[in-house]
Amino acid sequence: MTNNISEKMTSIGNAAKQAAQDMRKLNAEDRSKILMNVSSFIKSNHAKILEANQKDIKDAKDKNLSSPMINRLILDEKKINALVSTVESIAEMPDPLNKTLDEWSQPNALSFKKVTVPLGVIGIIYESRPNVTIDAASLCLRSGNIAILRGGKECIHSNTALYECIQEALSDLGFNKNLVCFVDDIDRKLVQELIQLNDYVDLIIPRGGLSLIRSISQNSTIPTLKHLNGICHTYWDEGYNKELAEKVIVNAKMRRPEICGATETLLINEKVDAESIKYVIESLEKQDCLIYGDQKLKSLMPSVNEATEEDWSTEYLDKKLSVKIVKDIHEATDHINQFSSGHTESCLTNSKETIDFFFQQCDSAILLHNASTQFADGGEFGFGAEIGISTDKLHVRGPVGAQHLVTFKYLVTGNNTVRPR
Repeated sequence: MTNNISEKMTSIGNAAKQAAQDMRKLNAEDRSKILMNVSSFIKSNHAKILEANQKDIKDAKDKNLSSPMINRLILDEKKINALVSTVESIAEMPDPLNKTLDEWSQPNALSFKKVTVPLGVIGIIYESRPNVTIDAASLCLRSGNIAILRGGKECIHSNTALYECIQEALSDLGFNKNLVCFVDDIDRKLVQELIQLNDYVDLIIPRGGLSLIRSISQNSTIPTLKHLNGICHTYWDEGYNKELAEKVIVNAKMRRPEICGATETLLINEKVDAESIKYVIESLEKQDCLIYGDQKLKSLMPSVNEATEEDWSTEYLDKKLSVKIVKDIHEATDHINQFSSGHTESCLTNSKETIDFFFQQCDSAILLHNASTQFADGGEFGFGAEIGISTDKLHVRGPVGAQHLVTFKYLVTGNNTVRPR
């Protein structure tokens, strides 16, 4: 282990590794019971959680953080209720452990079984979104993993209040409180220590801005599961109704522009008529969305901002959208594969040939047909929640749910079998 790990992080790592032994003794019913208890304590402590969240919001405003950043911090009654529902839905999910993935026998008289097991100890490093505290802890509990949670300083009060609900839920049932661990110190050096805690941690999952994820990816000595950013595209094909296009495109950009599944670039087939294009763009502008268009769009709507090459590779996370008019689906997919972060793309088309080409040629984790990119969410996929959306290709892509936080082992049975010389 690296010599510059502090006593604090060594203690947390050791507690997590020891707790993993206790986790292995729990069955699926035990883990579901813990989650339902977490849900109960969130309900009973909702006023305390909202009070803590208000401290974070006040601090964020005092520090002049951006509106999108503040929006990601906010918890309210509706979001608290959503957290409760999320935890309960995860508790009711099928157990992802001890599932037989494959089974076979060999001529050597051995029988083989491949079964799912937990990954072990997972360090989750995240910014801004206090709901990640509950989502990540719940998914790790459901999948039999130990979570070490390290949230950002901008939501420390909210995260602490939510973590206390988890601790109360574990204590109430008499389980090891370190089944979920938490780094309550906002000193950044502890992040660097966590990602070098090789003796204790099996996987690092970062969730946050591009700079955070790049830094962790470059410096972690532990395997990392990540998404770098969400440069998501929507392609509007010829013949697709303008009212339907407006409905989907506006939702894809404006429902929550600050999330990674928000569309950042709109690609429009050049055969879509000018009136329809103006109808959709003007609808976006009425909702205060800034449009950055290529020369073809500017020739139709001179008032839009001129797009630069940088716009095509920018994750705005704001009420901004780059727009390009393309020749066809071939040019659209070429653009997507060049500039996309491999996150989520949508194709609005009535053509089977077009959607087949789109699905075959686009190399992103999530591809949608006639639907908003904002469906890039573990809950919407039926995973209960997500610990992140992976743009990696190993070991999982897209929304990462409890069923993805597993590895496997082989169970091999013989009958006093020896290998011949």
